[in-house]
Amino acid sequence: MPLVLFAAGVTAVALRTQQERMRDEAVGRADALSARIDHDLATQIELLKVLARSPRLDEDAPDHATDLAPFYEVATRFKAELPHWDRIFLANPAGDQLVNTGLPFGTPLGHVVDEAGHLRVVAVGKPIVGNMAGPGPASINGRGMVSVRAPVIRNGQVVYTLAATIKAERFAGLLREGLREPLRTFVVDNAGVIVATTRNPNRIGQSPGPMALKARAEGNAGVYRGLTPDNAGTITAFRKSPETGWSVHVAIPLGVYQAPFDRSVWILGVACLAALGLTALLVALLRREIRAERRDIQAKAHAARMEALGRMTGGVAHDVNNLLMAVQGNADLIGRRLRDRHHVEDAKLDRHLASIKLAVEKGTRITRDLLVFSRGGSAAHVETIDLAERIGGNLGLIRQSLNGGSLNGGIALDLDLAPGFRVAIDPVQLDLALINLAVNARDAMPEGGTLRIALERATLEGGAEGRGVTLSVTDSGAGVPPEILPHVFEPFFTTKGVGSGTGLGLSQVYGLAKAAGGGVSIASTLAPAAGQGTTVSIHLPLAEETDGTAAAGWEDAPAGRVVPGTRLLLVEDNEEVGRVTTALLADAGFAVHCVVDAETALGLLSDRSSANVIQDGPIQVVISDIRLPGALDGVTLARRIREEWPDMPVLLVSGYSDSIAEARALGFPVIGKPFDTAGLVKAVTRAMATPAADRTPIA
Repeated sequence: MPLVLFAAGVTAVALRTQQERMRDEAVGRADALSARIDHDLATQIELLKVLARSPRLDEDAPDHATDLAPFYEVATRFKAELPHWDRIFLANPAGDQLVNTGLPFGTPLGHVVDEAGHLRVVAVGKPIVGNMAGPGPASINGRGMVSVRAPVIRNGQVVYTLAATIKAERFAGLLREGLREPLRTFVVDNAGVIVATTRNPNRIGQSPGPMALKARAEGNAGVYRGLTPDNAGTITAFRKSPETGWSVHVAIPLGVYQAPFDRSVWILGVACLAALGLTALLVALLRREIRAERRDIQAKAHAARMEALGRMTGGVAHDVNNLLMAVQGNADLIGRRLRDRHHVEDAKLDRHLASIKLAVEKGTRITRDLLVFSRGGSAAHVETIDLAERIGGNLGLIRQSLNGGSLNGGIALDLDLAPGFRVAIDPVQLDLALINLAVNARDAMPEGGTLRIALERATLEGGAEGRGVTLSVTDSGAGVPPEILPHVFEPFFTTKGVGSGTGLGLSQVYGLAKAAGGGVSIASTLAPAAGQGTTVSIHLPLAEETDGTAAAGWEDAPAGRVVPGTRLLLVEDNEEVGRVTTALLADAGFAVHCVVDAETALGLLSDRSSANVIQDGPIQVVISDIRLPGALDGVTLARRIREEWPDMPVLLVSGYSDSIAEARALGFPVIGKPFDTAGLVKAVTRAMATPAADRTPIA
């Protein structure tokens, strides 16, 4: 249909162009013919004015017929030189004819025929072009005549009027010169009567029709729709002379004008049939491809939505972790201040502080799951493990999760765990994902059923053939409605009742797979056959043989004691987090200086004179948040410090960042927010105790 519409549009444009060309040609022809006829009439008037200057009309007594005999002879010879003139008339101002070259001299003559034209010449003293003369003295054998009149002026007064009748055929000849078929032309005089025409000579002396008269009355030029004598339609261009009031009309037969349209409609019809046939064939050939493309588009849209949700949840987790950090740190400070002030244990105060700590831990678990989904906090402890061994070692937890909610006979566990599939993944997050899937399966099978866990070799999208593994978890439960299926991996999305789930279980599975470089998919049916219900598949790339992560050396390093007065530079842009972290570190014995961006930190480290001096000594350790304002983030700051001050220990902290994996890959220790005093101090002393050679990973 787009092809047909395009062809129709092109045809319409071409048709309009052809019709405009025909109209322009008709308008140009009308203008040229009008100018030619005006010029010819002006020539006839000039000839008549020459005759009006004849000395034979200078006699003092023109009332005597014998006095005009010489002029009769002159006029007769003059007319003989002009074959298109029919006769010449001479009349006195009163309108009495004195000479008529069409009759012998001395024949009694009557009054002038066109008295209005005669009186007008007498009144204005200027030549005029008359109108078409019908049957009567001004016509011969019914043939039309056109008159021109000129005054004979002597001593400033009109003493006679001269008139010449011109055969209408002369103007028909002018119309035929250069005429191209199928154009039709005709001339209308000032009285609205046809003077000449190239078709239908019997219309001479008749009205051209109401449409032509209306066009003449409304303007001096234009295009209008007209009719031929046999009522055939035309598109007619006309031009009316402002000097004579005559108009030339050039008509295009409507059949000729619309012929391109008719031809185009026929061609377009054939094209439509051909296009429809091709379209039907194309639809048949591409139907499967369209469906496949639609599935790809939906998959990409889902991936884009999940990516956007990941960025959003990561940002939320970052802000919430900063808030939890402020709560955790201030609670630690309050407890320490009150104990130091009263020097006694307060059980009630301890309960309140424990309640705050428990709330922070719960919030931390939620943000940890959000970070796993967003891929910002995942891959905390990546190891290369054998999937079959890891799953087999957790069967007890999986069975316990399954048999906690069934009503009839429990849930059977069916395993197909082929050994040898080694992947680089966070094993703790893998255990959590399996438990989440087991709990979801249990809730889908309240009356019992079967849960199947299987491993099989697979080829991941964009990966090498056979260099992947699929971990599938299938239950025989009720299934998931199709309208819900695209949303199950979104954070906080759940179909369970209030208090029955957080909606973070499947989002954690999604984040685990993405962090490991793979993906996750789900398939479900509402009317399952035996052994079918819902299948969640985790697709993972097989790992190269490796022994843990680059950060393992730092994590294995022993934590040391805090040397009072150790000079520490803290880089933290959040004012509240910076304040409470400074207080925690100060209580632990550090001398702390806090700045809000990497540029200021580098300036302090570079200034060996006074700016970097804290309590009469240089900075000994740097703690920096990964997300910092300005052009440099925490990872870039750590790399600059390593390049310029390789012995300087650097500890990075983050509530959320896309750069955590990069930081760990470069060998920088990273701890997550929120943290308590003990955890922070342990991380700092461990970073300081790690040898410089172990802090830089080997490429």
